[in-house]
Amino acid sequence: MRILAGDIGGTNTRLVYVKDDAEAPIRYEKTFPNMEYASVIEVVEEFLSCYGIKRPFDVVCLAVAGPVISGAVSFTNLSWDISEEVLSNALQTTHLFLINDLVATGFAIPVLNDTAMVSIKQGRSDYPPQAEADAVVIGIGTGLGAAHLVWLGDHYRVFSSEAGHAAFAPENEIQVRLLRWMQRQQSHISVELLLSGRGIYTLYQFFRDEVGLPEARSIGLALQSNDPAQLISEHAVAADDSLCTQTLNCFIDIYAAVVGDIALHYYPLSAVYLVGGIPAKILSLLISRKQLFAEQFCNKGSMHGNLKQLPVKLVVDDSVGRDGAIIYARHHFSVAAKG
Repeated sequence: MRILAGDIGGTNTRLVYVKDDAEAPIRYEKTFPNMEYASVIEVVEEFLSCYGIKRPFDVVCLAVAGPVISGAVSFTNLSWDISEEVLSNALQTTHLFLINDLVATGFAIPVLNDTAMVSIKQGRSDYPPQAEADAVVIGIGTGLGAAHLVWLGDHYRVFSSEAGHAAFAPENEIQVRLLRWMQRQQSHISVELLLSGRGIYTLYQFFRDEVGLPEARSIGLALQSNDPAQLISEHAVAADDSLCTQTLNCFIDIYAAVVGDIALHYYPLSAVYLVGGIPAKILSLLISRKQLFAEQFCNKGSMHGNLKQLPVKLVVDDSVGRDGAIIYARHHFSVAAKG
């Protein structure tokens, strides 16, 4: 079977070509920065040219960072539009699927082994295992997304959402002050505005400009020519700058609370899975603040005891989106062939 799959986020597009029914299996994969291309098709064309891959494919599946409606998507954090019809014609492929990126991740979750995950919060040992109940997966990168894994007795079905655009609810006085500060700039404050790459820089600006924490001159200069989220996170992980440390501490507090909120929307669950580039990069901070993360996650009034039972695991395998798209492609091609 010849499969073209991909994970198209707000910042990068990760493509993979798999031919797995030959005597010599083939797998090519490559990552492209979206800002250098005008469309998804341009990226795909360069990928095919790079490896000399010929059309047509048995099946194509692209996971996209946005809602897929009637086979089309307008990317939430990217100025691209695409449809299954246009892609199908361009790639000369009948079996082509666009799916939400967290849906793709959800398809990969059940086949991950323990080495692909790190525990952020323990659950009760006698709580039902993941293979017998529902779960939720939450991703943070350029934006925030979530998907619900529903167990149907012998397999999972995965449902997408736009949870990142729900309103931010402050949990303490400093977060109330943060909300008021942001509301002076725009009317709707979503959780994605804080739990994303740009959100890290927003928090940094809040603590610098509103709270009044001093900014190191070297960091201020470096922010002019570097990715702010990456730079701030690196200093927070190194614990060598108090402003960066405070920024990430607040980020993690909000992260834990929002993860708990999303879990409640889909409760009952057997587990919560965290994915995305940002949590993987701040893994050491998440581990060092495990107890505080658990407290914020469980701080849901009468549902405290229920959330205390849930394990929270961080997926450290960065190919999970692409692999999920491949799994989806194989499954739905098989279904279509039988039909």
